[in-house]
Amino acid sequence: MRKLILAAAMLTPLSAYAEVKVVDAWIPEAPPNAQAMAAFMVMENDEDKEVKVLSAFAPGFNTIELHKSMEVDGMHKMIKQDALVVPAKGNLTLKPGSYHIMLIGVQDPRPKAGDVIPVRLDFADGKQMTLQVPVKKRADMMKRMENMQKMQGH
Repeated sequence: MRKLILAAAMLTPLSAYAEVKVVDAWIPEAPPNAQAMAAFMVMENDEDKEVKVLSAFAPGFNTIELHKSMEVDGMHKMIKQDALVVPAKGNLTLKPGSYHIMLIGVQDPRPKAGDVIPVRLDFADGKQMTLQVPVKKRADMMKRMENMQKMQGH
C-alpha cells in the first residue's frame, strides 16, 4: 500500500500541491511595437492561510515582474510588487488596471493570438505552478474584463 501511495504522489503534477487554483488566465496580444505584455488571471485560495507569489517566469521575455497599476497624483503608474498575496479563503484578481504579471522585453517570434505561453508562478513556500496561458486578441479584452467582474460580483 505504501508503494502505491508513493507511486501516486510521484505521478501527481507539482502544481496540484499549490494551495491556489488559477482560473481564466489570459494574455492580451500586444501591438506590433510593444516591448511588454501582461498576464491576467484569478487566483483562488481555499486554505486557512494566505499564499504569496514571489516571482514568475515565462520563456520569450527578458524580465518578468509582479505589478500593480494604480493612479497616483492623477497619473497612471505601474508599481513593482515584492509579492502577490492571495488571502486565506479568498481570491486575488489580476486584471487590467490592477494587479498583473508584467512580461517585459518581448523576444521574437512575438507571441500572437492563438499562442500559448507557459507561465511559472513561484510561491513563498518554495512550491511552483506552471500555467498554460493563451494569448487572446485585444478585441476579446473587454469581454474577458466583463467576465472577471461578474466572477467578483461587480
